[in-house]
Amino acid sequence: YFCFKTTGLYGVAVGSLGMLSTLATCLTIDVYGPIADNAGGVAEMSEFPSSVRDKTDALDAAGNTTAAIGKGFAIGSAALVSVA
Repeated sequence: YFCFKTTGLYGVAVGSLGMLSTLATCLTIDVYGPIADNAGGVAEMSEFPSSVRDKTDALDAAGNTTAAIGKGFAIGSAALVSVA
């Protein structure tokens, strides 16, 4: 809203490009979830102690959170680009 109010459609376009410039970082964060999830599966199939599985479950939860944040940011930037 601030970009549109101050500079009109040009402000929306610049704001969209600003969000898109960080998209690579967001997608990199989005990749963390499956890696942590695979670590949990490997720990379970290798019959490691339950303490290892507890740690990988915590990592998986962190990976799910970062994936959700990354996807929300990607959707937001796509919406701004469609407006611009």
